[in-house]
Amino acid sequence: MRAAVVVLWAGLLAAAGTAAGQAAPASARPRLVVAIAVDQLRADYMDRFRPFFGRGGFNLFLQRGARFASARFEHATTSTCPGHAVILTGSYGTVNGIIGNDWYDAVAGKEVYCAADTTVQLIGSALEGRSPRNLKGGTVGDLLKIGTGGRSRIVTVSAKDRSAIMLGGHLADAAYWMEDTLFVTSTYYRQDLPQWARDFNAAGKITAYAGKRWERLLPPAAYEMVGPDDMAGESDEAGTGRTFPHPITGTPGEEFVEAFDVTPFGNDVLADFVMRAVVEEGLGRDTIPDLLGISFSANDRVGHAYGPDSHEVMDVTVRLDRTLARLFAFLDRSVGLANIVMVLTADHGVAPLPEVFAALHPGTSPRRFHPAVVDTVVSAALAARYGPAPAPGWVAYHDQPHLYLNLAALRTRRVDVKEAERVAQAAILSVPGVHEALTSTELASARAAGARSGDVLSFFPGRSGNVYYQMEPYILADDDPTGTGHGSPWAYDQQVPVLFYGSRIVPGLRRTPATVADIAPTLSSLLGLTAPGGSQGRVLAEMLR
Repeated sequence: MRAAVVVLWAGLLAAAGTAAGQAAPASARPRLVVAIAVDQLRADYMDRFRPFFGRGGFNLFLQRGARFASARFEHATTSTCPGHAVILTGSYGTVNGIIGNDWYDAVAGKEVYCAADTTVQLIGSALEGRSPRNLKGGTVGDLLKIGTGGRSRIVTVSAKDRSAIMLGGHLADAAYWMEDTLFVTSTYYRQDLPQWARDFNAAGKITAYAGKRWERLLPPAAYEMVGPDDMAGESDEAGTGRTFPHPITGTPGEEFVEAFDVTPFGNDVLADFVMRAVVEEGLGRDTIPDLLGISFSANDRVGHAYGPDSHEVMDVTVRLDRTLARLFAFLDRSVGLANIVMVLTADHGVAPLPEVFAALHPGTSPRRFHPAVVDTVVSAALAARYGPAPAPGWVAYHDQPHLYLNLAALRTRRVDVKEAERVAQAAILSVPGVHEALTSTELASARAAGARSGDVLSFFPGRSGNVYYQMEPYILADDDPTGTGHGSPWAYDQQVPVLFYGSRIVPGLRRTPATVADIAPTLSSLLGLTAPGGSQGRVLAEMLR
């Protein structure tokens, strides 16, 4: 299966003129490219928490690498799967097709998960198969694999399947992620877990945390800069409490996994697995460049529960700094930092807890908004215009920012889809707190005209909803009464770090415009490749030697 995929992609890329260009001299190319994504790492954390960073973690980039201080995503759907898809394709959902973690297939009448694939199976779990089949176009790793005649090794690791898969692209040799208390993969990549991964799982690295507690790493007084420990709107996730210390409750099982997932320790276990993978998968051993993709997910789970202005988010960030320092020291010993190019970014930021923001900014009106309100007003508007809908109703599926109409009901009532979209659009715009609402017809027209707004970059025909809408800043569209989220076009969700390190990187702080989509063409340039087809970024030439 893998050989067939390689042949197919080689043919497609060559036909499209996007295969590797003239390779740079072997001495100029890195032996290993390391692409790191930190799930839910806002750009401002690099300044807020920097006084507590050590020497070898984030400061490897901040002191000896290049930092783009104004970097951001341009798309509006700032969530995990779309964010990871951008990093190594250089394209947004309007090109790569990843418009969300999930979307609705109107023809099949079912929800689609971004990394789902029923033609393959998981290894180590009975859950549905996973692969990159929904990702359109290639990644830096795909082009590297083809450009070196298959000799490069492409390996990705994350706690989340979608993160590892989107970083790996179509031709990765391996993508590993956490499921329950084990690292697993899919038959898309290989037919069995390698022995070293089975040995790692058998060692019980995750279950060893059962019964332990998450304590602050720093003295408690250091955390006063972010406010009190117990803040309005924080969650009590899996019985771990809203204040330190957080007990990891339950014996190994579902209850334990839920508690473990909202601690920093998943990052530590992930780093251990990554280091083992570097050795066992033979990354960086010779002059043929390899690519290692890593996504740290614990920050996202902690951030959702406690918000960006919490002791917990400060602690998970500072702890990740120490974990990165340990990882980078290992890479220096095993491959040599002089032979490595690294980039660190994030898939999205996060909104403040509405309750916390309101307390810090009197006179503002942040609040929680239940998306079911939109279902109600749209259904009422369509019923008033066209009468009661056939079951199950006028709205087929709704996952903010996308609302999908029931096309079968429209056909039954002989209603024009474009007209129904306009009725739904007007209804959504009547809801207090809605910033904008656009129909799929409007977005398709803007896309065809080459528009580059965040809405258009998040739109893909046949996958996006009939109506797309966004709330005003600091209004959190979520049905959960506590915690926070992301997924908006506002700065707190779009602005993320873009940091580079390597021998061909000129160190320094840069305020020139940069986007996450610039990472892929820049890495391609360093590897002597053309950018992935469909890339919408630029080479960050101002930082290259």
